[in-house]
Amino acid sequence: MSRNFLTRLEELHRGDSLVSNNGQWKAVFQEDGNFVIYGWKPVWTSDTEKTGATQLIMQDDCNLVMYTQEDKPCWQTNTHDSNCSRCRLQLTDDGKLIIQKKDATVWSSANSKGMK
Repeated sequence: MSRNFLTRLEELHRGDSLVSNNGQWKAVFQEDGNFVIYGWKPVWTSDTEKTGATQLIMQDDCNLVMYTQEDKPCWQTNTHDSNCSRCRLQLTDDGKLIIQKKDATVWSSANSKGMK
């Protein structure tokens, strides 16, 4: 079963992916540690290959963080909020990753440096 989102305290490991509801986009946490959105070609990347990243987690403070095997952060969205009670990362049907807190978008791959 594929899904298009992560909620608080859910995680991806190398080889895991999210698939948009329309099936046209896939966000893959690759074996090299890079998190990449694909259509028919890559459209966004976290640029974290060769960092040793092994885990991507939507933390309970609503910050999406990538960790190495040594539990050291190597990439994040800087969306932490200690008062956050509801948030999720979603792969949209137009090929963007977004983080929503209480139905407001607080981060988008479209506005981050990884756009191709």
